[in-house]
Amino acid sequence: MEALPNQMQIARLAAGGCFSRALATAARLGIADILDGGPLPHHDLAKRTDSDPDVMLRLLQVLDLGGVVERNEDGAFAMTESFAALRGDHPRSLRNFCILMAETYDDAFGALPHTVRTGESGFREVFGVPLYEYLERDPETARIFDGAMSELARPMVAELVRRHDFSSVNTVVDVGGGDGTMLAGILAEHPHLTGVCVDRASVCARAGEALRASAGEGIAERVTFQPADIFEEVPEGGDRYLLKNVLHDWSPETCVRLLTAVGRAMRRTAEAREPGLAPPRLLVVEPLLDQESDAPHVLFQMVMCGKDIGGFGESDLRGLLRRSGFDPVAVERLAGGHHLFECVPSTGLSG
Repeated sequence: MEALPNQMQIARLAAGGCFSRALATAARLGIADILDGGPLPHHDLAKRTDSDPDVMLRLLQVLDLGGVVERNEDGAFAMTESFAALRGDHPRSLRNFCILMAETYDDAFGALPHTVRTGESGFREVFGVPLYEYLERDPETARIFDGAMSELARPMVAELVRRHDFSSVNTVVDVGGGDGTMLAGILAEHPHLTGVCVDRASVCARAGEALRASAGEGIAERVTFQPADIFEEVPEGGDRYLLKNVLHDWSPETCVRLLTAVGRAMRRTAEAREPGLAPPRLLVVEPLLDQESDAPHVLFQMVMCGKDIGGFGESDLRGLLRRSGFDPVAVERLAGGHHLFECVPSTGLSG
């Protein structure tokens, strides 16, 4: 009997996948959105989601065990306040993030033994191609991915506009900016700004309409989406260049290519400006992964991309920036474990 608590702990960890998949299924079915109108019995939820009533009951019971929903004395189910962010319209929604993590990313973790044995990407082992190539092939996963990245960007916008002074800036270029959520948040706080969102052609093609729907026409019309291979060429003309959560997805050599392309654009911009105008600056926002407690995040990166892409510590990122021709002039810790590196091109380097 003394071993029972340890056995229960092992069993809970082993059953974690069941709970994460149940959470993702609830998110896909929009259960949180439906229950926003008040508690419902399981058979009503089954009808409204075109689901089997018996299985819906068991799904809700699992979610109840996880504290996601609660059952009242009449047997109806309601969302708990702690999980309100599963709603699609919640200001801090994590609906798409839950689906991405518990479905596509969890599938990739099926190849964790492969990554542990070889150091190679588990994602590539499962899906046959790297993540971004897979997104080009699967529009539904790409849509969920875009939504998840947008959800993760929203809290970071508030931090960035609070910490960095954009009052003297005219144009922000967000490199690898996805659907423009980060830019839209910055522009919403600074009506004088315009923005350029640079990403893969497929991302830019679907981003404009989504941004108009989420941010409104007034902000969307100030954002230009520009397709580009960001590892080769980045548009000129920005006062601030932004890289948020981009570098940790790539090998150091690939990061140097990307940063070098950004540096070329910044130097050409500075050369074309009238004397006396402030030169562009680069803002790099990244999670620093150099503590033992960061092991889950680092392991996740390794499964997704391989052992050489496990994230950076502060000294790693500083070294990477200097290798690429940048001098960090300020480093500031943001909420959520991220850091903001404000950088200028190193002197003595040509474009």
